[in-house]
Amino acid sequence: MTDLNIFLINLDSSKDRLKESARQFDKFNLSFERISAVDGASISNQELETHYSREKNARQYYRALTVGEIGCYMSHLKVLEEIVARQLPYAFVFEDDFQLQADLREIDSKVLALPFDWDMIKLYQSQKNRRTAFATHQIDSDLSLVIPNKVPAGTVAQIISFGGAKKILAHARPFGRPIDIDYQHFWEKQVSVLLAFPCPVNHGEIFDSTVGREFLSRNEKGNFWLKQRLQINKFFNNKSNRKLIQKQYQPYF
Repeated sequence: MTDLNIFLINLDSSKDRLKESARQFDKFNLSFERISAVDGASISNQELETHYSREKNARQYYRALTVGEIGCYMSHLKVLEEIVARQLPYAFVFEDDFQLQADLREIDSKVLALPFDWDMIKLYQSQKNRRTAFATHQIDSDLSLVIPNKVPAGTVAQIISFGGAKKILAHARPFGRPIDIDYQHFWEKQVSVLLAFPCPVNHGEIFDSTVGREFLSRNEKGNFWLKQRLQINKFFNNKSNRKLIQKQYQPYF
C-alpha cells in the first residue's frame, strides 16, 4: 500500500479503465493498490444468496438490482474488509471512472488534522445534481466539509475510516439496494457521511458504465408508485437524521 492508502476498484477485463486511472494518479505522482472488482455476471448462486436478498430488495427498492449493481456492491465490501483487516485508520476508495482535480496529499493532511472523528467523506458529487450544505465546517480557505442536505448518489470516490468500514460491514449483508443508495440511507448503518467541498474529484465521461442501469428496458424500470413511497420515506428520515448528525458534530458544524 501507499502512505495514503489508495484503493482502486477495477474489473479484470477493464484494462483501458485501469490505464486511465493510473494516468489520473500519475498526474500527482500517487501510487495505488488495485482491487479486482467482482464481475456480477460471474457470481455463483451461492454467492448471490449470501450477499443479495430479493426479499429485502422488494421492501427497500423499486426494482431488482442488475448483476452489475450487485457486483459493484460486493466490490466495495472487499475494500472495506481490507481496511478493517489491515486496521487502516482510513483509506481512499476509488472506482475506475474518475478525474482527479487535486493532490490527495493535500486532502490527506487536512483530514489528519480534523478535530473530530468521522466515518465517510465523499470526494465527488454530480455537478448536475449538486447538494446544498445543511451545515459546514470550514477547514481553510480552499476546503470545507459539509453535512449535505442529502447524501450525493454515486461512489466514484470517498474516504472511509476504520470505524466507518466496521459500521457498514456490520449491516451490509444481505443487501437489497445499490450501494450508493444504501449510503444515502446513512441512518440505517449509523454512519455519518460528510462531503468535501469543493469536490476534488470529477466523474470520468470517456467510458460506458459497467453497472448497467442505463440499459434497463422499460419493463425493468420498476414500480413507479413504490418508488414514490420510498422517496417520501427517505425524505423525512433524511431530514430528521441529518439534524442528529449536526448535533453529533457540534460545535464544529
